[in-house]
Amino acid sequence: MIDVLLIQLPLPQLNFSHQTANIPFGAACLKQATEHLKDTRVEILPQAAASYWGDAALLSYIDQHRPKIIGFTVYLWNVRRTLWLARRIKNLYPARIIAGGPEVTPDNALVQEDCIDFRVYGEGEALFAQLLQDPQAWLPGHGRLPLENYFTTAPSPYFTVPLAPELEGTMLLETMRGCPHRCAYCYYNKSHTRLNFKEDHLVLDGVRWALSQPVKEVYFLDPSLNSRPGLKALLKEIARLNSDHQLAFISEMRADAVDEELADLLAAAGFKWLEVGLQSTNPAALKAMRRKTDLARFVQGARRLIQRGVDAAVDLIVGLPGDDPAGFDRTTQFVVEHDLHKDIQVFPLSLIPGTEFRRRHKALGLTYDPEPPYTVISTPGFTSQQMIEAFDLAEERFDVALYPLPDLDLTYQSERRTDIENAQDINVQWPQTRLNYKIVLNKDRGAAHWSALARQVTQPYQLLIPPSTTFETVLAALPVFTEANPYTPLELVFFSPPALPDVRQLLNAARLARPNYLDNDLRLLYREPGNRAILFTVVADRKKRAFSGPMQRQIFWWRQPELPELKRIAQLESRGFDGVLIDADLSSDQLIQWQDEMAYLAEELVLIGFAWTRLHKRWLQLTRPEDYCFSMLP
Repeated sequence: MIDVLLIQLPLPQLNFSHQTANIPFGAACLKQATEHLKDTRVEILPQAAASYWGDAALLSYIDQHRPKIIGFTVYLWNVRRTLWLARRIKNLYPARIIAGGPEVTPDNALVQEDCIDFRVYGEGEALFAQLLQDPQAWLPGHGRLPLENYFTTAPSPYFTVPLAPELEGTMLLETMRGCPHRCAYCYYNKSHTRLNFKEDHLVLDGVRWALSQPVKEVYFLDPSLNSRPGLKALLKEIARLNSDHQLAFISEMRADAVDEELADLLAAAGFKWLEVGLQSTNPAALKAMRRKTDLARFVQGARRLIQRGVDAAVDLIVGLPGDDPAGFDRTTQFVVEHDLHKDIQVFPLSLIPGTEFRRRHKALGLTYDPEPPYTVISTPGFTSQQMIEAFDLAEERFDVALYPLPDLDLTYQSERRTDIENAQDINVQWPQTRLNYKIVLNKDRGAAHWSALARQVTQPYQLLIPPSTTFETVLAALPVFTEANPYTPLELVFFSPPALPDVRQLLNAARLARPNYLDNDLRLLYREPGNRAILFTVVADRKKRAFSGPMQRQIFWWRQPELPELKRIAQLESRGFDGVLIDADLSSDQLIQWQDEMAYLAEELVLIGFAWTRLHKRWLQLTRPEDYCFSMLP
């Protein structure tokens, strides 16, 4: 029996295969802090469950184990889903529910619901341990304990829980808490009242452990790595341990703090990527967000990193107080002129609970969406239309797609060749659990069957619709799946439909909770607000594109006796097709040879997919080896 279950729900995505296998690092720290409680079994929701299970499957798992206490780590991307799950749990049995994490702040009304029994503001290890031992600690108004030396002297939870690396081979290593900067858009410095640094020998123990494990990458979670005292001495020791660069390190730091010596030491230690937030070059915006940046030193520091093979990822924010379209235009010009746009991230300003910008939004003239991620809609310097135009400008100037559509995964054939009418569901098997990833809505299935399937879907999932399935059948099935999984994104794939699907009717039939986080997070994907959590795909061999609109794409179904040449693929792209599904009745050897010849051109082509699961997986391994967790693919 599980006494306490710790849960950290992941960022919702429309790419099942592209999901990061979520490591609940914060939950692991809490578990570590309670290891001394011998009579209390504290468990973390399994990694695959946290990352890939749909809403109904998660609820079923919790109902099966019925832990007495459930702790949720709450972020802006999972707060609504967490509250839904908490309410449903309370309807099943009288669990006690604790909420902590960045989203739990005194000024955030979203987390004040009755389904939450206790809210932890800021660091929670010591308080969490007290809650598990002292019933009086649950009483309203009970103060939180000071965390004297807990973080600085505690070893990594990878040693004590134990915690395995992410499925992709990434280890998270927290070496400091707190931030010396007071940026007005950020809450991090408010949740940590002082700077605490993990002792050097504990950091090095973590590096040694990573070297002994199947770890490829170590992510220092520090908000500003260069703020650590004695960083250069620590980097020298890491370089000695990681002399063959078996490990790649990534983190965040201020580029204007990078001198020649620090750049050398970072490269020698094995750092491959550093996020260096610029946000803006507009003096008025920099002043408003309380972020002092020496632009000349920023460029020098970023170039020093790049010259040594360390990618410098530059962040920009649209919609800052004090900024306007002309100022953002100058910022993008600055980045391009100094050739710092190889790895660029552009975000709309979010008014996060607990931040100065959120508290002063009326005085600053900021309008924003009250739902996560709290995106700014307009400012005194930006109209809502100008916000959209700023992203268009960034995409054009940086030659990047800031909001790309999901990757193509239209496989429906597993071990043997079949047509879509006779295709079988494709499942994902984890220990003791089988979940439905691709479900074929064929004419032989009814409501009872759909209901059973809906209780065990992945996050996200696909409904595959053969030509013989009527539109009325789809309209009847969709509410069954979405009502059981109101926060789980999905894709509807229509294969050669007799008529193009009526998207409006389908959206009206869906029972997804609105707004879904993706509805707001991807609001700039299209000019008009609306659905962003259901993707509609038509696969057909029509000569011209006829299906288009927000969250709609048309894929050419290649079933000809030969494989397409580059010229033919280019023609399909020029006609507006979003991708090509290769479903030619040819031998595996022929298809593999085509993949080998075309793989190096993949970035120049429209999206390419294969009907056979194993061939599609092979194509991704050839063309996107760094982007996928292949052990989780069906």
